Amino acid sequence: MTDPTKIRSVSDGSGGPTRINKCLRVNLSVLAVAVLSFASMAAAEKYQVYLSPMPFNDATQPIMTGKGTATATLEGDTLSISGSFAGLSGPARKARLSLSRGPGIPGTPVVDLTLVGDVAGKVTGQIKLDPSQLAALRSRKLYIQIDSEKAPTGHLWGWLLEEHDIAGQDVPVKGPWFWPPFAVKTK
Repeated sequence: MTDPTKIRSVSDGSGGPTRINKCLRVNLSVLAVAVLSFASMAAAEKYQVYLSPMPFNDATQPIMTGKGTATATLEGDTLSISGSFAGLSGPARKARLSLSRGPGIPGTPVVDLTLVGDVAGKVTGQIKLDPSQLAALRSRKLYIQIDSEKAPTGHLWGWLLEEHDIAGQDVPVKGPWFWPPFAVKTK
C-alpha cells in the first residue's frame, strides 16, 4: 500500500501522471517552436528590382549605360538585398537604398548598401526597417540607386516591387501583370 503523504516521483516508479505531464509539456514546446519557425518562413515577403539607367534623356544617353537586377527578402522587419549590375560607362562609386514619394520619383537616401565591383559588380545589404520604412516598402517607395564616377547623382535606379512575372519583349500579357493596384479592370 502506498503512503498518501509520500510525494510521488518518477524515480521510484510511482509518478505516472507527472511523467506524462512532463513529456506533454516538452512535446508542446517543440511543436510551438516548429509552428513559429514555419510561420516565419511562410511570412517572408519577396521583392525584385530591375536596375536601369536613370534619368535617361538625350543629354545623358552617352554616359547612361548598363543594367542590373536585385532581389530583396523581408523577414520580420529585416530586409536583405542581393543584386548585380554590369555595363556601366564608368566605375561604380556608391550604392544606397533610398525613399521616394512613389515609383519613378527620385527621393532621399535611407542607408548605404555594400558595393563590390567597378563597371560590373554586386550590391548587397541587410537593413532593419522601422514601421514607416516598412510601409514605404509595401507601397513601392523604396528603391536602389547605384552612382558611378560619370553619373555621381545616380546611374542605375530600380524600385523594389513585389515579386512578379516578367514577360519578354513584345510578348503580350493578359490581365494585370505588372502592378495589380494600378491595373484597369475591364468588363
